[in-house]
Parts: sequence; C-alpha cells; structure tokens
Amino acid sequence: TIIESHKEQALRSYEGERGYQPMLAVWAEMDVVLADEFRDGNVPAMMAPLTVAKRAFAALPHTVQTYYFRGDSACHESNLVDWLRDEQRGDGPQGSIGFAISARMSNALHQAILQVPEGQWEVYGEPHPQEIRECAEIDFVPGEKSEHKDTQPLRYVAIRIRPRQEALFRDGSNVKHFAIVSNLWEWKPGRLIQWHREKAGTIEGVHDVVKNELAGGVMPCKYFGANAAWLRLAIT
Repeated sequence: TIIESHKEQALRSYEGERGYQPMLAVWAEMDVVLADEFRDGNVPAMMAPLTVAKRAFAALPHTVQTYYFRGDSACHESNLVDWLRDEQRGDGPQGSIGFAISARMSNALHQAILQVPEGQWEVYGEPHPQEIRECAEIDFVPGEKSEHKDTQPLRYVAIRIRPRQEALFRDGSNVKHFAIVSNLWEWKPGRLIQWHREKAGTIEGVHDVVKNELAGGVMPCKYFGANAAWLRLAIT
C-alpha cells in the first residue's frame, strides 16, 4: 500500500505522489499481520517480496500444518515463486505451499490467452449485472529471463472480462484479460479464482484499519527509521 506523505525525505511512488510503500503479509484466517517491511515510495512493489514472505511463514505457530500463499502481481517474482515451489526449502516450512498469484501480463502470455479456442472459455462466479466474466486453462511456458523453464510446469488460468452490452472500458478496449499462476492443479478454475480474489478483501481491510483507525497513514516525522517504527507500532 502507498502511504502518502509530504515529509522532506519522502520519495515519489509510481503513482506520482510522495510517500512510502510498505509491504505487509497477513494471516487471512486470523486477520493478523505476520510480517512487514517499511519501504521508500520509489521502491518497486515487486522488489524482493521473498524476504517478507519468509518472515511471515516463520512467524506462524508450529500448530499450523497446512500452508497457502496468495498475492498480487508484485509477488510474481522468480525468487519467491521458486521458493514456494520448493518443498525441500531449507529456510522455511517443509512440504507443499499451495499458491495463487496474479501473473504479470507479458506479451507472450497475452498472445497465449488470445489463442484459447472460444469453446474453452466458461463463465465463473456469480452473474455480474454489467460484465461477462469467463475463465480458461492455458498452456503457457514462461520465456522471460526472470523466470525459469523446468520440468515442473506451473498452472496458468486466464480470465476474460467483457461488457454485457456493446460498450468500451475506460481505456477504450472492449475486453480485458488477466491471469493467475498457481501450483494448485486439483481445484477447478472458478474455485481457484474465487480463492485468489478473496485476498483483496483481506489486505484492503487491513490497510484501511492501519491507515485510518490506527494512525498508520500519518507519518510523524521526516526520518525514515522513526516512520518505520511508527508503522510497526500500528500493526502490532
């Protein structure tokens, strides 16, 4: 999340305003912040998310035996994805961590989505009054240097959203495409999408409470360290 600030040391974020861009990891079932990292506003959201993820899993009690992870496209980063896939990871819980992450829309991925036959698209979720929401499995092997081709393929589920009437979205397009990358092969596409989308309600609710009810959205001074401590107090 972006915390807007006009303090002297605050730097501009990708949205243009000055502030800070901390990263939080939340235990969804308990509504508890497990780990945080205070960052300058100009730090890319997808920079080193693995550090926060490791601290979050390490903070879980030993009674937790089943692990899952879901994140937005900032988490579609090779080091984090490789760590989640490695069931023998030396610096984290052993065994499977099921995950679903919003995929960064590369040109290659977009072309793979466009090649999905019309008959493979299926409606998912509750009917929407203004949009037709469909999903489909796609065969895709990433070719970017930041990702690794290997013998254990990941699952890619494409999402297509179209207006019910002949209309355009604000950007002038008449269809929007998204994708989810996951290692959960046993779930149907609709269930995977629904579970992944639930992250928005969880983390946005935490952001709202921290920033608006616990004063985490108002930085007390110009010093980075003091502001980081202020946010830590708000979430603990």
